Formats: sequence, C-alpha cells, structure tokens
Amino acid sequence: MSALGFSNDVIGLFNSLPAVALLLVGIPFAAMADRIGYRPFLLGGGIVAILASLVLALVASPLLAVLAAGTFALAVIVLQVLGSPLLAQVSGETERVALFALNQSLAWAAALLGDVLGGVIPEVSGRLTHTSAASAGAIRSAFVAMTILTLVSLPFLTRLARFSGMKPAASFPVRELLHIDLARFGRILLPTLILGIGAGMYLNFIQLYLLQRFGLTPGPIGIILAVGAALTVIVTLAAPTAGRRFGITRTVGVSQVLGSPLVLGLAFIMVLPVAVVIMTIRQLVLNLQGPLAQVFGMEYVDARERARLATAQIVVSGIGIGGIGPLVSGFLQVRGGYQLAFSVSALFYLLAGLTFLILFGKVRLPSERGPSG
Repeated sequence: MSALGFSNDVIGLFNSLPAVALLLVGIPFAAMADRIGYRPFLLGGGIVAILASLVLALVASPLLAVLAAGTFALAVIVLQVLGSPLLAQVSGETERVALFALNQSLAWAAALLGDVLGGVIPEVSGRLTHTSAASAGAIRSAFVAMTILTLVSLPFLTRLARFSGMKPAASFPVRELLHIDLARFGRILLPTLILGIGAGMYLNFIQLYLLQRFGLTPGPIGIILAVGAALTVIVTLAAPTAGRRFGITRTVGVSQVLGSPLVLGLAFIMVLPVAVVIMTIRQLVLNLQGPLAQVFGMEYVDARERARLATAQIVVSGIGIGGIGPLVSGFLQVRGGYQLAFSVSALFYLLAGLTFLILFGKVRLPSERGPSG
C-alpha cells in the first residue's frame, strides 16, 4: 500500500477493515463450525485464499489490490481460527503444550522461508525490470510465489478435512449455538484485546518502520524478519519447559509485560543494529508465551466452546491488531512519528500483561501438572 502511494494513516485505516468484517461474522461462524464440523471451513478458507492471492499477483488497480489483500487476510484468519480447537481435540492434557509449541514453531519456520522469499523476489524483480525493489510491480512479483504456495497447501487442507477427528467435539442443539459462558469469555478476552491493540500499533508498521526510519528495501527487511523467525522457531519449542518451570499463567503475563520496555526502546532508537536486536528480543519474548496462551484458552473453557473461544480470541485480537491498533498508530504517526505511536503501544503491552496476571495469576491448568498428572 505504501508503494501504491497510500499514507500511513490510510494504511492503518485499511488494515482495520478485515477486523471489522470478522467482527460481524466471527462468533456465528465459530458456532456453525462447532455445530457442523470444520471441513467446509477448511476447504473454503483455502480456496478463497488462493483466489485472493491470484488477484494480488495479477491486478495493478490499487482498489482491487486492497480488497484482495483484505479478502486474503480473512481467509487466513478462518484457517487460524480452526487451528487451536483442532489441536486441542486431537491431543491429551499431558501432550497439549508440547503440541501447541511444535505447531507454532513450524509456523515460524514457514514464516522464515516466507520472509526470505518476500525479500529476495522483489529485489530480483527490481533488478530484472530496472525498477526499485520497493515498487508496487516488484512487490507484486512476490505475490506470484505466494499464490503458488497457497495452491500447494490445498491438498493438505483437503486431507486434513477428511479426518474423522475433525468433527465437532460434541453436538448440541442449534438454539444453543450462541450460548457461552460470557463471564469466563470476558475475562479471557479483555487482556487479549488490550494486547491486540498494542501489537497492532507496532506489528502492522514494522516493515514501514525499517523502510522509513532506516531506508531499508524489501531484501534486507526480509533477511531481518527471517533471522527473527529462525530464532523464534527454536525459542517457541522452549514453551513447554517455561510453562512447567514458571507456570503457564505467570509466563504468559510476564512475557507480555516485558514487551513494553522493548517496544518503548524501538520508539526512540535511531541505530539500526540496536533496533534489530530489540525487535528480535521482543519477538522471542512474546512468541514464547504464544502456545501457552493458546493452551490456556482451550483448557479454561468447556470443550464444546473451544471453536467459539478460538474465534472470539481471533475476533477480539483482530479488532486490536487489525482494527484499533493500526488505526490509532497511523493517526499518531502522522502527528508524532514512531516515537509517539510506539510509546502508546508499549503502554498497552504493559496493561495487557498486568491485566492477565491480575485475572489469572492463581489459575492452575491440567497441562501444568505434567505427565505424572
């Protein structure tokens, strides 16, 4: 969007639209997934992602590109929504934390390759066409690879959808689709929303931050993100150990609190190597708690409510990460730069961690008891 000429505040506004769309359909969608099974949503999400990525790769119109990007985001969110309840359904209490950690580690391994390709392809395209690697055409060339990779994923989604274990954990009457433990959901979702806002103010602009503050092109940016992803692959696997040693809830809350001074540092650092180190540490700290937070949610609610909680978390987090966060950040950036926007982001990280610790600091889950139970 920056290459197409949009300003940071407009980019923040457009980033918020998928979150608004998901808000309107999120909980009803999750209720239907809990009721009829996950297969049609797995296949539908994969097919829509392929079509949207194809539009991104071939269409130069700014309006169509933005619409396609939003559609692709929604399709990927559908697949993410189903991830936690599926993993929770096929795992036992003693292996659940390890499975969630391995799943997130593999996701970061994929992100590593994606970051490298996302940086290298525009650089090569720019050289071949004698244009800037940061131009819209060069960046769009990376979407061709994205389309191919998304297409390759479809057979795996199809196979996953065929597994008998992908049926709902329990069936219940249609009139109960939206009946949930509101108090319990509210307690989980409050820190999720706060963290989402803080993360959205930071994550949606990290590539622009590197471009606009340090003048980097997609190639070096991709390498920086890939190195962070590679380290995250390793650190994420340490989540079960951290959960056993320090407790799941304590690890989640403290990790979120630690994100605050790190993001605050990025607001004012003007030296690239130092900024890269801080960015990487923040990524490692926050992703160490990722699988633990997922397990916490899946075990904190009834099994019949897992898909709805997973979607509610995606919706609420999306409101923060893809809605309020980038909208407020873009507004603050055009008035006070990254110093102001990232400082406010750091405040939300702090509030999220403290809120989680206050609400759940004394909660102990079955997974924390380990194999000896």
